[in-house]
Amino acid sequence: MSQPTAGRRPFRLIVDASPVRVLGLSLSERNRRVAERCGATSDDAAALPTLTLPPRIAITPMLLTALPPSSGTVHIMSEATALPIVWSAANTDPAAPVRTLQAPAGAVLDVSTPAARYVASWTLLRASGKPGDGWLSKHLHRKISRVFSYLFLQLGLTANIATGLTFLLGAAGALLMAQTTHVTMIAGALLYWGSSIADGIDGEMARLTFSESAFGEQLDTGVDQATHLLALTGAGVGWWRQGIGAQGWALAATVAVGVPVILLWAMTLVRRARKSPHFFVVTKPIELAVARAARDTGALPLRAAAAIFVLFRREAFSCSFFVVSLMTGLRVVYPALVATSLAIVAATFLFYRTPINVALEAASGK
Repeated sequence: MSQPTAGRRPFRLIVDASPVRVLGLSLSERNRRVAERCGATSDDAAALPTLTLPPRIAITPMLLTALPPSSGTVHIMSEATALPIVWSAANTDPAAPVRTLQAPAGAVLDVSTPAARYVASWTLLRASGKPGDGWLSKHLHRKISRVFSYLFLQLGLTANIATGLTFLLGAAGALLMAQTTHVTMIAGALLYWGSSIADGIDGEMARLTFSESAFGEQLDTGVDQATHLLALTGAGVGWWRQGIGAQGWALAATVAVGVPVILLWAMTLVRRARKSPHFFVVTKPIELAVARAARDTGALPLRAAAAIFVLFRREAFSCSFFVVSLMTGLRVVYPALVATSLAIVAATFLFYRTPINVALEAASGK
């Protein structure tokens, strides 16, 4: 089993083996994984408090964080089941009085019928977002990605398979962008935006099945950045096929060199601030650090840069990519916009490196 969460006293979990499945996991396995995150252990040698679950309920971390100090026996009641959840201290006297508590709302989910399991699944899905989700993710992308997360988990697929499908979607978009017509540009940009929406599926699946891993995070981040580069490459190839011209080559070279340089620069800043051993790291902390540095310093250029950095979120960038594709089939527009943005980002990194680093380190707790 996994190590207990810091600050949580270890306990033992007693749960019936159940054939019922909820979002890709058997009910007993799901409850065990939830409990492991909050301190459950398989160590039978130590005298530990015990949590005994009645059948046909799914618990959430909310229940475990609400457990009282282990003393005697506590019956925790919930509308999800007529039977109590029993929280018992080690070596409890059977004759001792039993206390009764009410479980917090949403801490226990009824999964006793197919209809109840459907409701429970969507309750869990709606809670599967990330605290840093932007407006577009919260109000549009997650509404779509959760449908696919539900379907994929029902089919028994893994988060890494979802990551691979996201890459294929982005690659197909890039292939269409490499053609020369306006229609193929629109179709390619739409698939690129779709891959951005699909990028949320693997994370949702991993969080819902408690299967997050360093490898999965690296794979997700690498695919995210690769599909971004593929979209720009596809638009560039389409531009070349339309007729790039001498000045166009200079602009293309600027973008071709500038995008990976800025990306590597951003990842380096994040790695140093977080002392991360991984090569691929998410660059969103840069956006948050620029916004924080703008608030701390009050510098007008930083405030303007913070607005530009929001557009560099993949969710916003891919959406903007699609909107621009509706306006024009000329591929030169995309490298021109990217080159302008790269210049702003580079200037921000150069002239405001210190406040950005301070903001990054503060966010990382260093």
